[in-house]
Amino acid sequence: MAHEPPLVRTAEINALCMEIAELVGALGSASALSTSPVLHRELRITTIHSSLMIEGNTLSREAVTAILDGKRVLGPARQILEVDNARRAYRLMDDLDPLSPDDLLRAHGVMMRGLIDDAGRYRAGNTGVFKEGGLIHAGTPARYIPEVMTDLFAWMTSTDLHPLTASCVFHYEFEFIHPFSDGNGRTGRLWHTLLLSHWRPALAWLPIESVIRDRQEGYYEAIARSNARGSSETFVTFMLTVIRDALTPYATAPSTRNRREQVLLFLDANPRATIKALAEHLGCSRRTAERAVAALRDSGRLAREGSARAGTWRVIADGP
Repeated sequence: MAHEPPLVRTAEINALCMEIAELVGALGSASALSTSPVLHRELRITTIHSSLMIEGNTLSREAVTAILDGKRVLGPARQILEVDNARRAYRLMDDLDPLSPDDLLRAHGVMMRGLIDDAGRYRAGNTGVFKEGGLIHAGTPARYIPEVMTDLFAWMTSTDLHPLTASCVFHYEFEFIHPFSDGNGRTGRLWHTLLLSHWRPALAWLPIESVIRDRQEGYYEAIARSNARGSSETFVTFMLTVIRDALTPYATAPSTRNRREQVLLFLDANPRATIKALAEHLGCSRRTAERAVAALRDSGRLAREGSARAGTWRVIADGP
């Protein structure tokens, strides 16, 4: 039997998966995230710049853009090579199988070419993750890496978890194992994007690295808390929130407006309805229903009269 990575499936994880699925459904096949070459270019620049910033690369977005355009720039040679390698690695995505260990090694080889001697190979020595001079996580002993990586990919091929959840579990397990001597972070984030893109192709362009960069301390804290618990739900919850927040700006506005109108119609007819009942009526997550209600209250279209438990909803006309 394949190894089963430890995970407690919480209500929050299930709700986030439903919420993200709703946002993906709201995109539509003609959305800019699905079809716009201009947006794809800008998002790929954002992704590479953000992912390498997390690793300490100091090149500006303008310099990264120039390198991706094949132009010469001034800067540290190693950092310029990091950008060029990342460009090549992300261009490989269409040819990579997210369930293939060999393709993972291939991607790492491209990502770290000329930066480390063992690019494209699992590390032969032990290593760890250090922060401010201290060891915060010791990776899996080197002699076990081929076996545990084989087990991880075998689990991915057989799991019945939702692809969103499974992709986050893989990301956590990958970083926990730390299979390479260097480049684990950037390769793990690329592979997470690859897994998402095989669930829904538009997500190949989703700039999750940018959101992680903005929440970098939270990212490492989620890893540390999952390590301490011996189970990945803290990290999975964090990453699902990242995916949701990266995706939200690209969900179509008409879908949001339609949902709010549905909320008003339902609460006007059922003024004592609970948020749970509203979510069931809409076929969405509780969190999505809560956000729709909050937006309507903020805009003056909906008011709550009485207590939170025993009060009623009052729909307010939109203008004279």
